[in-house]
Amino acid sequence: MTTNENENGTEDLVERASSVGGTPPGMSASDVRTRSELARHLGRDVYPADREALLARLREEAAPDHLVDLVAGLPTDGFDYESVQQLARALGLGTEDHRT
Repeated sequence: MTTNENENGTEDLVERASSVGGTPPGMSASDVRTRSELARHLGRDVYPADREALLARLREEAAPDHLVDLVAGLPTDGFDYESVQQLARALGLGTEDHRT
């Protein structure tokens, strides 16, 4: 199986999930799509970032309104998110189940 990376070097989870005929365990197709969009618009260099920094980057990147609205719903407590995975959890998106 091959993986695809976007211009930010982030693996496109939608492509990966499509290539194996399903979504990763613990995630819905919508979760995969949303997390992939967030990763594409935010990039890796934004982290660590609080809500305001994430919103600023999404606006700079002309991200779709549904992503801006989703992130705007995060608490304004100044918490710094370390990764798109941590952000996805905070947004209530499913995340992959990992084997131990």
